[in-house]
Amino acid sequence: MENERLKDKIALITGAARGIGFGIAEKYAEEGAKVIIADVLTEEGEAAKEKIGEKADFYQINLRSRESIFEMADVVHEKYGKIDILVNCAGVARPCPTLKLDEETLDEVIDINMKAPLFTCQAVGKYMRRDGGGAIVNISSGNTKMINVGRVPYGITKGAVNLLTQQLGAEWAMYNIKVNAIAPGWIRTEMVETPLKKGILNEKDIVSVSPIERFGKVEEVANLACFLASEESNYIVGQIIFADGGWSTGIMPNALNYIKENDTED
Repeated sequence: MENERLKDKIALITGAARGIGFGIAEKYAEEGAKVIIADVLTEEGEAAKEKIGEKADFYQINLRSRESIFEMADVVHEKYGKIDILVNCAGVARPCPTLKLDEETLDEVIDINMKAPLFTCQAVGKYMRRDGGGAIVNISSGNTKMINVGRVPYGITKGAVNLLTQQLGAEWAMYNIKVNAIAPGWIRTEMVETPLKKGILNEKDIVSVSPIERFGKVEEVANLACFLASEESNYIVGQIIFADGGWSTGIMPNALNYIKENDTED
């Protein structure tokens, strides 16, 4: 390939069996990296590996286990000799009215969305420091700035991901470990498609608060994740970048109708 920004890099990506994680894995492989798809979904993970080809490997893992996370880092590092890039993409939403939220659901979301990224950063970070550095890309959410009601566990854990990114960005820069996060907006993945089909979300309402009047594409997040993993972003540290088509600008629903109706040529 003409432009292999991640040539010979080893990238460990959680939640990469499908959705944004898979899109990032595909992009990294195209850019020359060897990608390890780390996911609890065995069938989907194997299928993702086959689709990407020889540049991919699959590691089945339950990210609710700290012991399993550290074991994964050990196995991957021993097999490949290094881990250059870590992407924490695995996540669950579990929307429900807050008054109906039970402890079991809360614990699940905290374990996967908040504790797993921290433990994975610890497990991989020790090797990155020893080996001279690396890049960590955490996947946060636009819901940390624009509130989507009925998602308290999701919102607070993704907010924790933002703070984790800033903390580690400041703390680990001295080790040449670059830590940043992407906060995607409305991207058409399984996590969004399912509530759309069930009528929990309304496509027209979502598009009405987007300055570019459409959903985002997985590859648009993957392109940003590639930039943040490459040397092109070496001066970007501890940042949360909102890839949301302008959703976080906070325009009112259908606000663009006024401009369309009145911004005519003189």
